[in-house]
Amino acid sequence: MVLQQSGVSSLPPPKGGGAEGFTHFMPYIVPFLLEGFWTAKFKGGDRMIAEVILKVAGFEKEQWPYRPRPSNAGPERCIRGLCYWAQGIKGKATPDRLLARMADSKWHEDLSFDLIRKSAFQLHSEQMRVECGEILRGGKPFTIRGMIDCLVTDLAGVDRLLEHKAIDHFSFQHYKSEVFPLDYLTQVVLYLVGLVKIQPEINEAILLIKNKNTSQYLEFFNHYDFENDRLEVFEVIGSDGKRRNGAVFDGLYRSAISKLQEVENHREAKTLPHRQYQIGSWQCDNCGFNQTCNSSYEEEFSSFTEGADLSEIEGIVTDYVRLTDFKKRTEKTLDEVKDAIKEVMKAKECKQGKSNGYLVSLSLQKRQSLDKSLIPPEILNDVQKETLVEVLNVKHEKLNKKLQKEVGNV
Repeated sequence: MVLQQSGVSSLPPPKGGGAEGFTHFMPYIVPFLLEGFWTAKFKGGDRMIAEVILKVAGFEKEQWPYRPRPSNAGPERCIRGLCYWAQGIKGKATPDRLLARMADSKWHEDLSFDLIRKSAFQLHSEQMRVECGEILRGGKPFTIRGMIDCLVTDLAGVDRLLEHKAIDHFSFQHYKSEVFPLDYLTQVVLYLVGLVKIQPEINEAILLIKNKNTSQYLEFFNHYDFENDRLEVFEVIGSDGKRRNGAVFDGLYRSAISKLQEVENHREAKTLPHRQYQIGSWQCDNCGFNQTCNSSYEEEFSSFTEGADLSEIEGIVTDYVRLTDFKKRTEKTLDEVKDAIKEVMKAKECKQGKSNGYLVSLSLQKRQSLDKSLIPPEILNDVQKETLVEVLNVKHEKLNKKLQKEVGNV
């Protein structure tokens, strides 16, 4: 089967229709025409669908201008990254695959809501705008607005806010344990503050989180005390029937408004706050601004002082020294024990056995690695990546001076 060029007109335009939609796609279609994509065969052709589909996902990618909004106000969202964004600094382009993954969150929400509608619960007020608070922007009052997912009415006629999130498996497992999604819960609080202006009786919310990979759900059932800015998560309920205790969080609303105001203050002053996360953390590695942020760190680090008084962390430093020493000794002991077990098993020519109720097994695994000596230097230089690493070193001052004295006497 051959794809004909006339098939272009059958693409569903994202905006408008007819000639307007065709014109919208022309900047993306022309490169493929030049490559002969539209004459590609499904079998043995120049370009397969799997090679193109993610590129299509990235056709309309763009960096949206920053504005203060509930989804940006959570405590786990890096404030430094928000400041880069607010100041119009361009970050690393979002990969096409990630854009596709983000886009399907809306589809998961629609699917979940369709299923809920078939139950006794009623959904309404979808995508209703609410005013969640106010900050100063450019010296003028600025209203923080957001759009709720919907309200849900139960069998007793009680209305609650329903906020839906669809996330990856790793994040879902993270929240399934004892961790709470503070950014999402902060967003819920801001929406509740906006909702109370419209429906004063609403003070409860359901945060529904879906695992995109397994279609499992987590429900965080919440009550908000407006006067004391206190969010109480009553309990966390899983679609597998498992439940765990909730928690109480104070000051989420005040912290969110303060954070958004701080971003505006830095935007106007063209300054940056201190780093919220350490270099090398997964938050930094996944941030679109990490290259820009890290590029100035060497200069920033060189301005740090020496000889500061750190007496307030004396206990932590002592723990670090003790744990480091323990780790060194146990690692050495563990290697020795592993070698002893292997020697006995090899002597008996066995790869599996039992010892006092323990099942002991030995297996062979193949691991791939790069032999850099076989890679031409010019290619190796192009693919090598330089990263900054913070190295912590703790020495006992008196022991160190004693060692220096002993070396000096030799």
